[in-house]
Formats: sequence, structure tokens, C-alpha cells
Amino acid sequence: MNKIFKCYLLPFAVVSLIFTNQFSACKKPLTSTSNDSGTFYFHLHTNIGDTSIGGNTDGADSNSTGPGMSAWYFDGDTAGRRIQLTVPQFFVYNVMAVKQGGVMIPIKNAYLLKGLDSEDYIVGRAPVGTYIGVTFNVGLDAATNALPPTTNFTTGGNAYPTESTMWYGSTTLGYKGMYVAGNYDTSATHTGVNPIPFSFSLPVSLTNNYQVPLLIRGSGNYASFKPYFLTSGGIQYVHILCDYGKLLSVINLRTSNQTDGMTINVPIADSLAANIPNMFRYEE
Repeated sequence: MNKIFKCYLLPFAVVSLIFTNQFSACKKPLTSTSNDSGTFYFHLHTNIGDTSIGGNTDGADSNSTGPGMSAWYFDGDTAGRRIQLTVPQFFVYNVMAVKQGGVMIPIKNAYLLKGLDSEDYIVGRAPVGTYIGVTFNVGLDAATNALPPTTNFTTGGNAYPTESTMWYGSTTLGYKGMYVAGNYDTSATHTGVNPIPFSFSLPVSLTNNYQVPLLIRGSGNYASFKPYFLTSGGIQYVHILCDYGKLLSVINLRTSNQTDGMTINVPIADSLAANIPNMFRYEE
């Protein structure tokens, strides 16, 4: 399997000049030159339950699988089974920031591909002000979904290649809005001796149906969470937990371990896609 745990920012318009420097998750954020806007970033954590995971094994048990793969993590279900993620990826588009008072501010040309190891992603500029939440869709818009992965795109002065491993192989089928693969521990003593591999591809045609409306900060479950204050030329990070344990909780991994979302076990894909909004929550 190709190493695909990279982050790419997907823009809207095709350009002929390929910018050669890829975005680094650890790079210093760009500073806005506008006097009436700031820049939003997403800090997306790959989680299983309350445990944040990545390509290293920090926070995991000692049964690691080495570089490039996550270790085993308890899924939090009643059986205490463990999950190992090898490919947790999804596209994000249609990002909107919610201003105080409920006004929705679209973040234009904001596309990103969330992988396992990377966490920081530039979203784009928005007017200065107080923001109480964000919404987005997992997937891609129809125009971008119809473009082949050999095409490069640009936004914010940077160009990034698309991800061919998230492509179904033709412009007719388009891309996977989400692709999740790994192993499920079936041993009673959690030794991982006889793991069941799982692989779930969810097409954009499914994932686009479900918007992720993160609840309002300062109310309900987020009553203690402060709003975001975006200042002129400033940077604001939105920290979000992406809980794959929560996503996979709607299926039995012992019996439902594969779908391509189109011809193989489509009901599984439907269930997972419908559960996508439930896998995201704010980190304070």
C-alpha cells in the first residue's frame, strides 16, 4: 500500500503551474495582509474514543505495528475490542464559520484531505469578528469530484496534487469522500493474533448528503467553550476531534468488514455515511 498519510489542500480552479513546495503541517501559518479579515485553520485530531492517535504510538499500548501504522487502541465498546487504523482519510469542503448571531460565513475555495499523521490545515480567510461554531461537509463538490487526480489545483498561492488513492478510477465515479481501513482484534485476550481486516470506501455521492453541524460553543454540551475571536490579520485554530470509534460503532466489524459504497455491501456504506456527523466534536 502506498504511503498516503499526507495532508493536501484542494482548491477550486485548475492551474498550469505546479507549485513545488507541499504544505507542511508544522509550517508557520501565513499571515493575512487584509485589514478586515483573519485566517482560520483546522486542527483535526485522529481519535479512537478519547485517545488521539497518529503514525507514532504515543498514548497507545505496547502492541505497536511500527512506523506508518497506528498501534492497537480500545474501541470503547462493551466487549473492549481493539482497533488498528491504517488508513483514516476524508475530504472536507463547504466550510462555513458561524458568526455570533447565527450568520453563516462561507470560507471560499476551502478543500482539504485529512490523513492520519497530519493535523494542521489552512482553511481560509473570514471577516474579523466573534464566531461561535463551524460547519462543513465530508466529501467534494460535483465539479471537483469530476476532475482526475493528475490535475493540480491552486488556492491561497499554493498548489497541491490530488490524492489518487482516494479516486475510484474514473471521472464518472469520482472520489471517495471517506476511506477507512485497518484491523479489528477478535482475540478474547486482546493479543491481536487473528485480526479481521476492514476496508470502507464511501463515495462522495453518499458523504455529501450529511453536513457536520458542530454545536454552538457557549451552549449545551459546549457551554464552557469560549467563542473564536478572529482579529485583523490574525490566526484562529479550530480544534476538532475525529472519532473513528464513534463512526464504526454503528456496524459489527466481525460481520461487516468491507464496502466500496457502490456495489459491495452498500447498506454498510449508507450506515457509515449517515453516522459521519456523529464522529466530530470540538476539543476545547
